[in-house]
Amino acid sequence: MALTSRDNVKLLLSIATADTSKDALLDLLIAEADVIIENYLDRRIEQATYTEFYGGSGDERLFLKNYPVTSITSIHLDNGGYFGDGPDSFAADTLLTEGSDYVLNKDDASATAVSRSGEVFRINGIWDRQRTRKRGQLCSAPSSGMGNIKVVYVGGYLVVPKDLEHCANRVVVSIYNSRKLSSVIASESFEDYSYNLAGTEEAARALDSSHSVLAHYKRMVV
Repeated sequence: MALTSRDNVKLLLSIATADTSKDALLDLLIAEADVIIENYLDRRIEQATYTEFYGGSGDERLFLKNYPVTSITSIHLDNGGYFGDGPDSFAADTLLTEGSDYVLNKDDASATAVSRSGEVFRINGIWDRQRTRKRGQLCSAPSSGMGNIKVVYVGGYLVVPKDLEHCANRVVVSIYNSRKLSSVIASESFEDYSYNLAGTEEAARALDSSHSVLAHYKRMVV
């Protein structure tokens, strides 16, 4: 699923639907716009099943990356898991139970009951950190969790929100309109020589102009 469609972009560029001469180019630009926006937001938009590793923070809250979250398939907590590389990592006895060990913050009270924040609470506890003892220390101390939590969940949007689709349209149209300039040097600098090609910053400007929209989808504090 892309953030926008070829037909939408053709409409904005006044290209007839029956005109297929630029279809390959438009498909390429749509795919590029998806990557640009998702990299900016640091999350995926498309709904899918994701398997991710996290490090325990010593907090009761865990924020899943690709929100909104529809459901959690499983969570394992294994201080010897090490991103799945530990011996016998995330064995059956490390599986946590939803409703007893953790609960998804279903902050969207609609019929779908999803978590817009992707926040998972540890019940009566914290998301553990490993304890390590460094040279010179008399006893071990909590360290950052090194991939000791494995989460499988369904996250992302089943239908792309219209405002995100609008941003994708702007990025695609900006790149399309500037493509003829992409081989012209627009600026140079002397120290540690570098250059910019005219038109290559069009996508960035389109993102900047859509900042107020994208800000609603970008997690600022975790």
